[in-house]
Amino acid sequence: MYRYLIFNRSFRLAIVLLFSAPVFAAEEVVSEQSYLQEFPVVLSASRLAQPISETPNAMTVLDRATIKASGFRNIADLFRLVPGMYVSNLNGYTPIVSYHGTTDNYSRRMQVLVDGRSVYLPPYSKVNWEDIPLLMDDIERIEVIRGPSAASHGANSTQGVINIITRDASASDGVRANITQGEGGISDVAGSFGRSGEQLDYRMSVGRRADNGYYTPLLNDDNVTRIFNLRSNYHPNASDSLDIQFGHSDAVRGEGVLGRSSDPFREVASSNDFQQLSWSHSHDSGDEFKVQYSHTNSTRIDNKLTAAYPKLEIFTQRHDIEFQHNFELSPSNRFVWGVGFRNDAVEAAYWFTNKPPTLKQARMFAHDEWRITPAAIMNMGTMLEDDGMGHRNASPRLSLNYHMTSQQTFRISSSVAYRSPAILEESANSQPYAGYRKALSSGGLSPEKMFSKEIGYTGEFLAQGMSVDTRVYSDHLTGLIGMDSLINATYPTGYVSAKNLYSVHFTGWESSLKYKWDDLSDILFNFSRQVTSCSAYELPTNYIPSNPLFAQHVVAPYDTLLKQCPQMTPFDSASLLLKQQLVSGVSFSTGYYYQGEMRVLDAGSVQTPMRRVDIRISKSFGNLEKRGGGEVALVMQNVFQDKYSEYINVMQLTELLFDRRAYLTATIHF
Repeated sequence: MYRYLIFNRSFRLAIVLLFSAPVFAAEEVVSEQSYLQEFPVVLSASRLAQPISETPNAMTVLDRATIKASGFRNIADLFRLVPGMYVSNLNGYTPIVSYHGTTDNYSRRMQVLVDGRSVYLPPYSKVNWEDIPLLMDDIERIEVIRGPSAASHGANSTQGVINIITRDASASDGVRANITQGEGGISDVAGSFGRSGEQLDYRMSVGRRADNGYYTPLLNDDNVTRIFNLRSNYHPNASDSLDIQFGHSDAVRGEGVLGRSSDPFREVASSNDFQQLSWSHSHDSGDEFKVQYSHTNSTRIDNKLTAAYPKLEIFTQRHDIEFQHNFELSPSNRFVWGVGFRNDAVEAAYWFTNKPPTLKQARMFAHDEWRITPAAIMNMGTMLEDDGMGHRNASPRLSLNYHMTSQQTFRISSSVAYRSPAILEESANSQPYAGYRKALSSGGLSPEKMFSKEIGYTGEFLAQGMSVDTRVYSDHLTGLIGMDSLINATYPTGYVSAKNLYSVHFTGWESSLKYKWDDLSDILFNFSRQVTSCSAYELPTNYIPSNPLFAQHVVAPYDTLLKQCPQMTPFDSASLLLKQQLVSGVSFSTGYYYQGEMRVLDAGSVQTPMRRVDIRISKSFGNLEKRGGGEVALVMQNVFQDKYSEYINVMQLTELLFDRRAYLTATIHF
């Protein structure tokens, strides 16, 4: 009953406030101009430029100042600053990021984009954060949609969307160099060179990121990653713009667990490259056309180099093209629609004895923003998709935003979203080796389906020095795909397949508060409380309690997972980031990150609570964004040596601890 209490009481409260609003807001509701607020303008929620107070979903924006103040070296760590987000590490170089539970090694239910290009790749349908060819310094901001957004971004946007927006080519002028050295073998170097002209702007970035991983002899997780990125923009006139991007990363990383014969110490090589072209054309009438094409390749080669453990190679390729048209139906009505086509191919001889199918996917979307009155905005949209596996899904979304005053807004929204099965889930056909069971997919999987409801509020106070964003939600995910253990005459030792097995219900409340007292000093506080419950969607194929073998290896694990489901998410989590200008040129920032006890889906044990403190102290000279500017900074992570455990699915490791570490960073622009 508790999970319904939060949502239902809040829903009734919102309805009362919504209909009583004109009584106490009449004096302030004058015209549409009254609602041009100071909230950040975002692009990701509906594909239309909107202030956060008018988006159909709750959103978090991480800007450049916040990214720098955090002191983080890796993109994934930044999401510790988003309420309700889970961030952990499988080893020293493989982060895991998810939102609202159902977390495992792959985290398949959240779409991740870089400048609108999906980096959510087959065959696992996961994000390899460590392989994204992007330097931290090239990020302009990150827009995070907190909740389903399949209406705008399609399948796999089931629990949220992350859109990493890089700096325009015109934002770089001159040479910028950065070097980081510190404990744990931390040795990063990066540089960028850019020019801005009347018709052509460009920026080229190169970098190398390296460290020794965790301080434990049990894991082999040293890693070195090299990155190249180029962005160029050609704008021959005021109406047309051609954006060209290229990127490449390659890495050599340690792999293996001490004493595990099936996972010996070795090296794994991976690479990722992309090409992206975007053309936009705007008319004087306000119409805008955009065409974007991207091509992505990724490769992973795992050299086990023994007869018992063969070389494992995975090659993936994606082609994606999309057309989008924005226009106004009337002064109070904006509309965007578009179509897209995607082709996903994979080669992985170990996982697919027979060549897996090449997925040819198609999508069509439309979104309408209707300003019913100066105070009321309705957002309506849907995505129609053919996932290439025989499924055709519609993902509608409807929201109403009501401005109580020019700084106070309520939002009520509801949406449906789907996650298509990964190629590996639908078509795996691997050979068993070294005690691992054969993976043989039965096929015929249905897409997972999410039905979501939320009530949100955004507000500004204290002469716009403080902003608040809060929401309550109820998300019901059905048909969650899990591993189905099977035994038959052909495979008496058993094999695994994929099957729609579970339904999960999430209810909760999350809030974000930001207070800014001058241009260089502010505090950001996030809090999330969540309740999770599970139920059976379908039973495992061999769910036979009367058979001792099945009772031990099928029935007991399935029942245990349902019982442990409330631990899938921490009941409470929070983060705080304080930025303070001390004296001229000297800044101090500190981050506090809390996560309650939890257990992810495929982990061997419970993760202990995290109470981590990071600090950053910097001295700047000149303007870092202009020639002659620079900065030196000291970062210390986990200052008080909190003994919290990371994501654990390694049998020999009862605890994978993040130890205190420090590093120095120097940056100069010339």
